[in-house]
Amino acid sequence: MGLEKLLYLQGVGAEFIDCFGELVHIPAMDRQGILTTMLLPTSFNQHHCDPSEYASLITDTEVAKHIEHLDVEPWLLPLHRFQWCEIDKPHIDVQLPDNYLYAFKITVFGEGIDTLSVTVKCQDCSIVGEYHIDGQRYCQYRLLLDKPNLQLGYHHISLSFIGDSCRANTLYGQIMIAPRMAYQGRINSPTAVQKQPWGLNAQLYALRNDSQWGIGDFGNLAELIDYASHASADFILLNPLHALDISQPENPSPYSPTDRRRLNPLYIQIEAVYEYKEVQAELTSQQWQQKRQAINQAQLINYDEVQSLKYAAFEKLYQIFCQQHVKPESTRYRAYLAFVEQDKSALMQFVEKEMHLASKYFNQNAGFYLYLQFVAHEQLEACQLNAKQCGMSIGLIRDLAVGAVSHGAEISANLGLFCDNASIGAPPDPFAEQGQNWGLTPFDPVKLKQHDFSHFIQLVRSNMQSCGALRIDHVMGLLRLWWWPLNRDLGQGGYVYYPLETLLAIVCLESQRARCIVIGEDLGIVPPEIVSRLQHAGIFSNELFYFCKDHNGFKSPKDYKHQSLMMLANHDVPTITAWWTGDDLKLRRKLELIDNDNKLQQLLATRHAEKQQLIDLLIREGALEPTESSELDQLDFDKVILAWISVAAKGNAQLFSVQLSDLVADKHGVNIPGTWKEFPNWQRRLPLSIQQMSQSNKVQQRLSAIKQARQASNPAFAANVSLSTNSEQ
Repeated sequence: MGLEKLLYLQGVGAEFIDCFGELVHIPAMDRQGILTTMLLPTSFNQHHCDPSEYASLITDTEVAKHIEHLDVEPWLLPLHRFQWCEIDKPHIDVQLPDNYLYAFKITVFGEGIDTLSVTVKCQDCSIVGEYHIDGQRYCQYRLLLDKPNLQLGYHHISLSFIGDSCRANTLYGQIMIAPRMAYQGRINSPTAVQKQPWGLNAQLYALRNDSQWGIGDFGNLAELIDYASHASADFILLNPLHALDISQPENPSPYSPTDRRRLNPLYIQIEAVYEYKEVQAELTSQQWQQKRQAINQAQLINYDEVQSLKYAAFEKLYQIFCQQHVKPESTRYRAYLAFVEQDKSALMQFVEKEMHLASKYFNQNAGFYLYLQFVAHEQLEACQLNAKQCGMSIGLIRDLAVGAVSHGAEISANLGLFCDNASIGAPPDPFAEQGQNWGLTPFDPVKLKQHDFSHFIQLVRSNMQSCGALRIDHVMGLLRLWWWPLNRDLGQGGYVYYPLETLLAIVCLESQRARCIVIGEDLGIVPPEIVSRLQHAGIFSNELFYFCKDHNGFKSPKDYKHQSLMMLANHDVPTITAWWTGDDLKLRRKLELIDNDNKLQQLLATRHAEKQQLIDLLIREGALEPTESSELDQLDFDKVILAWISVAAKGNAQLFSVQLSDLVADKHGVNIPGTWKEFPNWQRRLPLSIQQMSQSNKVQQRLSAIKQARQASNPAFAANVSLSTNSEQ
């Protein structure tokens, strides 16, 4: 019983429902292996390999000690360091012996609120929990607070005892007052007569034009914002913009960052940097132009060459910054200092690690890397401001990766919050029979709580800057994550559970403070216990057209989840062109992700049936004529795309988006899960520039189809547009 209790306290799961709806029991050995990874010292597997050392961690004595620490000791602390409640029912909890005789004084202060002080006794509170220790009953007493005196935010609490000589010290803690829901913007406004919002999802690095430095940047994003806003789009959904490993430019996955709190400097538009005019003559010389043209002609991004060239330019810009702004302490330098001070501790963690990782390429001081973050931040901020000024109702949607690599600043500088003896992934399923291991380090749920959730708060807050919405990748991670022990002697992994209610409350509070909508990527195995919680918290689901099916085939658009972002496709699935032609399956066979030709033929036959289901849907919705369905291979695919986009866009989902690669009918996918070096993931540039898109009749037709479908999906808006048009006539 002791071991089972400790497994529960540490959040180690016992069972789960798999993708077939079957109940799976996680083997005891695997659960104990996960527990062992938690109890090991940090970075243990980097320095030890003797499995015999693991046995001493889960003896009866050690188990009892950990239970004492996690289960008993919290009841002996009258005031916990962190607690939270919703604004509708504000309260503070204290833990005291049953029938405690003395009065005590609770004071709430900070975050711009009037100080609130209350002196009470236990009988003035309600009991919401109890625990027995050595024959003594301890109670969790709840004091209801006066709502008008409080507001959303993080406030300080003090607890002092009156007349109790054994409790002479004043205790201090923090209370988070959270909203019931995340920020909704105008989307759910009952009085708003507006079209249903829609947008484009883009891999920023893949954007191209003739004058860039071999990679898409914030200048290209500004160009895309202008283009999309003229088409009446409401948002641009981006890949994660996190800092990547500067020491390994050949590993460019935006979902494997070194620090999710920092931006990737490669996205800086050099020509838009304030200092550029001083070095323009040099950077536009023939020598520099030849290098730029060479890397700009390739279809695939050579990150090594791009990094080398752009950082050489960054050095020139930084020299000017030091000469013209640091020494005279200009207004720009003071803005730079203010930026550094906002998040100095975490920023310096990143910079110190960046200097170490970059040492084989560059020899720059800390100020150089601070400068790059400052410039990247101001350019991203300018893009969001531009999007709003262009009339976009949401603007940019950023993407928060589920984890970070262990050797980056976010993990290595905060090891006390993470378990770097394990890696995040997914359990085995038919799509990945060996399971998935993403090489990302998980939060330790116990340590997260013991550190007052400070890092999670900082992480969410930093990613809600300069955007109108945040997509949280693998949002099920708020509830549970699949852990793989780094040492396979410790088993085949298992689920670890997190304090969902607290993490959701933090997301909702930060969302309201930043006025940032939240979208949760809930594809894959979605545990039922999180579905209703996300919905009630006002967090949008993330649907993919390919997966919106029932026993009859593809769902009718009217049956799409209302509180959702519907995407035709995303970075982990084939483009709609590759899906239609079956090129994605043929490529997977070539990469040996499909074992044999017979299996390929079976999958192609299944795909043919799915294509017929798609055409049936388009005919039912009136987007294609029945006569066009006789021979799938003879259909005009341009007609199919136009009908496909129109039907999906008019669906019930409140948000809708299309990948740029689908808008231009590119067959090349962004990423093939299960591959690394076998396929150029995260390297392919779009076949068309934004200017070329604007000159393409086919692309313009597709954008117009989305605009009309989104207007039609809101009858009130469509009627209002019709009335306005008639009155003008």
